[in-house]
Parts: sequence; C-alpha cells; structure tokens
Amino acid sequence: MRESRLKKRTIIAAMAVVAALSLAGCGSAPAGPEGTQPGEGVQAKELHAGSTTYFFAESMDPASDWDSWYLSYYGIVENLFRVSDDLTAEPWLAESADVADDGLTWTIKVRDGVTFSNGRPVDAEAVKAAWERTYAKNSRASETLAIASLAAEGQTLTVTTTAPVPGFENILCDPLLCVYYVGEGVDYANDTPATGPYKKVEFVAEDHIVMEPNTGYWNGTPKLDRVVLSNFTDDNTLTMAMQTGEIDAVAMPSASALATLAGDDYQVFTRTTSRADFIRMNMTHPLIQNDAVRTAVAFCIDRDSYASVICQGSSVPSWGVYSATLPFGGTQGLAVTVDAFSVAAAARVLDKAGIVDADGDGVRELDGVPVELDLYTCSKYERFVHLADDLQSKLGQAGIRLNIVPTDYFLEDAETFAKDDPDMTLDSYAMAPTGNAAYFANMSFATGASNNFGKYSNAQVDALTEQLNATYETAERDALATEIAQQVLDDAPYIFFANTQACVVARAGVTGLDASPSEYYFVTVDADVA
Repeated sequence: MRESRLKKRTIIAAMAVVAALSLAGCGSAPAGPEGTQPGEGVQAKELHAGSTTYFFAESMDPASDWDSWYLSYYGIVENLFRVSDDLTAEPWLAESADVADDGLTWTIKVRDGVTFSNGRPVDAEAVKAAWERTYAKNSRASETLAIASLAAEGQTLTVTTTAPVPGFENILCDPLLCVYYVGEGVDYANDTPATGPYKKVEFVAEDHIVMEPNTGYWNGTPKLDRVVLSNFTDDNTLTMAMQTGEIDAVAMPSASALATLAGDDYQVFTRTTSRADFIRMNMTHPLIQNDAVRTAVAFCIDRDSYASVICQGSSVPSWGVYSATLPFGGTQGLAVTVDAFSVAAAARVLDKAGIVDADGDGVRELDGVPVELDLYTCSKYERFVHLADDLQSKLGQAGIRLNIVPTDYFLEDAETFAKDDPDMTLDSYAMAPTGNAAYFANMSFATGASNNFGKYSNAQVDALTEQLNATYETAERDALATEIAQQVLDDAPYIFFANTQACVVARAGVTGLDASPSEYYFVTVDADVA
C-alpha cells in the first residue's frame, strides 16, 4: 500500500509543474464565455491560483475523507450555515434553525429557489439524501453531529439528535455536512453536482482542478469565466510561478514563499486561525508510552525559533493546547510543565527516569532497548522539514536518536497511519474552525475517535468531552475545554508547538478571495481579476 501510494503520488507530483505551466496564462485570456470563440473580441476572465497544500483533493466526493474541505475551498460545495469572520454561524443554504423544548428536535428551513449545478432543486429531501450518504461513508460524520433521525417535507428538514447539541448551527458549518446532489448516474469521485458558484470542468486528483461558473448560482453572479487551482510540488516552483505571472494568487504559502513574495508588489491577506502545528505520538509503541521520552521530545522543540526563523513570523509559539485566539486557549489557567526549550531539561527528565546511555554509544536505552524514534513528515510542509532536522539535532544532544522519514503524502487517515506505523508524525489541524470547543476533542482526544490515530485514551478526557457535548453555557464550555487541555498537556499524546495564520498572496487587481479564520473558504462568488 505504502509503496504503491508513494509511486502514484510521485507521478502526480511530477505532473503538477507541467499542469501549472500548461494551464497558465492568468488574468484576461483570449477565450470567450459560452457561445463565443477566441478572436471574437471577448476577453475571458481567468483566475489561476496555486498552493503546495491547499488544493490537494483526492476526489470530487464530498463524503470521502477530507475532500469536502477542499471542495469548500474551491467554491463548489456549500453548507446550511457558514462561519462568519468572528467565528459565529450565519445562515447560508438554510434560512433558520430552531430547537424544540426537548433540546433534541431541530427544525431547519431550507432556502427556497436554490438549485444544484445540474439544475435540480435543493429541498429538504435533497439535504437529507446528501447527509445520509455522507454518514454512511465517513466515520467523522457521527462524531461531528450525532443524529437519531432525519425527516424531510418540502423545504423543512427536521433533525433529531441523540442528545442536546450546543452550538448546533456552528456544527452545521463543517464542510463534511455540505449539501450535494445524490441521484442515479452520479460519478461522485469525478464530478459531484453541488450549489457553489463554480463547478468542475477538469479534475486530476492531487494535481489540479479547472472550474467554470455555475450559471444557476443562487447568491449572485460569478465574475470569472474560468478558475484553475493547481497543486505545486515545492515552494520554489510555486514562488517562481507567481513571480513570472503564471498564477495570480497563492493560498497558504510557506514561510519562505511568503517572505519572498511579500517583498514584491503583491497583496497579502492574513487571518488568525485556530490551526495548530503539533507532533502526534503513537501511544501503542513501547518507547512512546514512556512519559519521560514524550516529555524529552517536548523540551527539545525550539518553539521560538520555529515561529520566528523557520516560519518567519507567520506562526506564534504554543505551550498549551489550543490557540490563544480562542477564549479557552493559550496557557492561562493551565499548569504547564514544558514552558521553555531546553536540551538540558530533556536530559534531566531522562536521567531521573533511569533512561541512560549504558554502553556509551551516545544513545540512551530503556529496558535495554536504544531510544530510537521514527518521525514521519510530509515534505509538502516545508516548515516541518526544517523543524524535523532541527529536532533531530536537539534530541541527539539529549541522547535520543531520531530518524526522519519523509513522505510526499499526508498521514491523514487511520489506514495510512496504521500501515506506516510511525512512532511520531508532524501534523497541522484547525482545532476549532467553527469556534466549537468540542470539535477537536470529539475528533482526536476521545477514545476511539476517528482521527485519534495514535490511540490515546484517558477516561477523564472522555467524561469531560461528553460533559462538554451536553453543556450550553459558554463560560462553562470554555472551562471544560480548559480542563480537557490540562489532561492532554499532562499526558502529552500530542505536543502542540505553534499556531499558524491563514494567508493569501495575490497580484494587484485580484479581489474576492477569502483568507477566512475558519479556513473553509477561498474561491467565492466575488472572486475577480482586473
């Protein structure tokens, strides 16, 4: 599995540069809208954007893995509610959502007059069909919103949950709960009709997508005749494509790309997000199960240099769990054990635990086994490549041998993680993209959660998460999230070391692209080029 996937992704990666060049030609290009031909005096508006991480959909199926997020970036799918700039929920495909006195039954009024890109109307039955298919195919769905039953009549969707759901409207913003057409003859992996301002023309998995306007779009008129979003294999190629005019914009640039482009005459849009960079520990491995080993790793991460040097100011150091931008984030109210970078402190922790270098080869032993760890990192994250090299050096000084295993894919599903079976991985997640304090706990901290790949388990965390899921009052929810953070900080199944910003770099004349705090949106109906 791993070798075939590597081979596949290497071939696709090699295609990215060719695709980016062949599809390039940004701004106005000699191709008219529908019914016209080049040379007839009509200049088509085209937007070309690139990224090394943001346009990486494996399929066009909103129910598959994390592809709904990508389809939301692309402007193809939409939800009943959307996240506003202040991380509150506002109606989108829905007009309203009201809960009955039982706290379980929600009545959602689906907006009238909306159609899918294939012309079919969007009613409550269409939403019900989309969700039923998503729930059948994606394990994250039931964790996102536990539904007991769905009923549809006209434009009214009735949702009965298994328990009271605080922040119901926020949860409906998650792209996994997007609305798309379900019917006979749909090739979901290749082309799923949805409600967004743009629809797919050409798609190559993990490489590029070409889109055209959804002419029946319900919420305005798309301004572009063609949108091309390309996945680049490395930052140098991406930066060069921007500088030579092959692309108009870069989504989520790396620190080095941002530093290079910010010095030129480009627009830079940034928003603070809930995203955290972290190390995920595989708690099934004997060496990782040792508290002192995990703590030593935490001490050897130079967070300040990572934020200021590697990320060149586009990240801030983290010593807690959640981003300080969140009301339940930062370190306030937490007892922090690791509050500074220190190889000496790492060595002291190992010495105290009796993990010493008995044979004098420079590597400590635990129960006679050398403390040698494998760290997997995706090479598409330039900042992680640099951090891995630095961490290897620091841990070596503390007496832990770190082997870096680079991949050209993300360990973002349980199957891949289980097959590669790493000791540790470097990863990056939006931890509260809708402002919901329970989001990440349900997905990654709870025992058996869909993205708890490292098999972390703490009964107290599970109980606190269940309590959080049933609590409505904001201050109490924030307090519970802080309690969960303290437990996770003490157990160190994850080491959260930085929080990043959403960023878009665009040439002059590009407007309407979104660097949203939720990270859910990029191409909008207002996207335009001059």
